[in-house]
Amino acid sequence: MSSERYDVVVAGAGPAGLLAAALVAGRGHRVLLLERGPCPGALPGVVVRERSAAVNVVIENERVAGLRHRPEGEPARTVRARYVVDASGGDSPLRRHVAGARGSSGLAVYACFTAGGGVAGPRRFPFDGGWFWIAPAGDGLTRVGAVVRPDLAGLVRADPGRALSGFAEACPPVRHFLAGATRARGGPGLIRVRPHWSYADDRLWRPGMVLVGDAACAVGPQSPPSRGMHLACRGAGLAAGALDGFLRGAADEAAAFAEFERRYRTAYDEILHDEVLHDDALNHGAPDGAAPHGEVPHCEEPHEGSPFGDGPRSPLPGLSR
Repeated sequence: MSSERYDVVVAGAGPAGLLAAALVAGRGHRVLLLERGPCPGALPGVVVRERSAAVNVVIENERVAGLRHRPEGEPARTVRARYVVDASGGDSPLRRHVAGARGSSGLAVYACFTAGGGVAGPRRFPFDGGWFWIAPAGDGLTRVGAVVRPDLAGLVRADPGRALSGFAEACPPVRHFLAGATRARGGPGLIRVRPHWSYADDRLWRPGMVLVGDAACAVGPQSPPSRGMHLACRGAGLAAGALDGFLRGAADEAAAFAEFERRYRTAYDEILHDEVLHDDALNHGAPDGAAPHGEVPHCEEPHEGSPFGDGPRSPLPGLSR
């Protein structure tokens, strides 16, 4: 029997999948929505198949050309499509074809500093061990923090202050910013460590396939649910716009989805910044030396001449400037 054919097949009927399917169908495209569990309801213009799990994608000439799905109690079937939207969650069996394997998110280590003029908005800088963020924290303070690879967790836990200093030395923009900064005194200046559960895949699309929702990126479970919902819906809306332009022939695929990815990552970074400020608000009233929300503070007060306190300011082993 020949394969079914659609313009778009969406795997997953969570918020991102439902919205993407509805928006694309609303533009007149043929859409199939697959959900491994019961589906919340019908969508105008969308063919919905519940209790049918997506198991793999079909690849032809380096392009995703459809997927394989298995209806409950039945053999697997193939459906062909001009585009596959993976909205099947963080444990998606499909996303590896776009983003590869995802590892643990590692640790975040951060503190507040005073610096002339502060910063106008959140900024993000990659370095060999992960990435830094610099963001305003209110009251004239600036938060500086690093999210690091899991293999560096031991260095962070052993000495958070030295670890943050070493990471900063390996990231020139942060090293330059901190050259004129002083670590805040009291609670805001404590160097804190917490698990980092937020993630964004290295790639969010490939020819014939795009990731949305938790298959693409997610904020941590400590964040209010509304933030995760906002991010998922934002990604679905951006993907639907790129899909419509490509399917109608009005936009080049590479250009349309590169713009989708740029704007989706911007939304993700904004949510992460909000998450940082949310942590600030919760921890603002913690007494000096306390460890709010299970964090591990480095309680030593900073000394004059160094934004971190005592100890050499040199890159840690395995990191390069």
